[in-house]
Amino acid sequence: MSRYFALLLALASSNVFCIFSDSYVDMRFLLETEQECVFFEVHQPHSQMDIAVSALKSEYPLSVELINPSGSSAFKTPNSGRHYFKYPEVDGSFHEIGDFQLCISSRQIRQPVQVSLIIVIHEKNANNIDVASNLKRIKHNSDFDNARMTLKNFEQITLNIDVQLKIMKTEQAKRAFVEKIDRQHIETAFEMINFWHIMRVFLVLFIAGFQVHAIRTLLSPK
Repeated sequence: MSRYFALLLALASSNVFCIFSDSYVDMRFLLETEQECVFFEVHQPHSQMDIAVSALKSEYPLSVELINPSGSSAFKTPNSGRHYFKYPEVDGSFHEIGDFQLCISSRQIRQPVQVSLIIVIHEKNANNIDVASNLKRIKHNSDFDNARMTLKNFEQITLNIDVQLKIMKTEQAKRAFVEKIDRQHIETAFEMINFWHIMRVFLVLFIAGFQVHAIRTLLSPK
């Protein structure tokens, strides 16, 4: 059980959404190159498997190929947006076990495409096999994806830091400009205060001198 929990964490960290249940496996991942392959192991005899592949939110042309444990191509679909097929096509005595490989490719990829993959495996009596316990290993180039996602996260963090630094520099320049304008206004106001204070002192002295002169003139004998 701890193995599947660790696998789920690895898939989640590699930009893959995965749901395990008693009847199916539901995976969602980004197709960022011309081909991505998913490996899974079936170690219990079964009669048929249903596989559904679709490009989410688009009809992006995809090609799906199922490779059996012997290494030969068991099924291949043409380019289209959605795929659903059964392997084998007719329910019968199909008991092949081992490592299967499912490759999803596109020759026209220009940007990452989100892909949904659903796998359902049936027993010989048409009951669903417990996929969570019988699909022992499902991987999607986890080491490479982890490194790629780490690099992308680092680039995104670096870009965010650069943007924040530019914003900080802009804000500092704005604050420096506003501070300079405020300082000029304060200095101008202080100079005006000093000027009018000096003018007030001179005016008081002038009025006082004029009053003294007027009083002396009035009191002096003719």
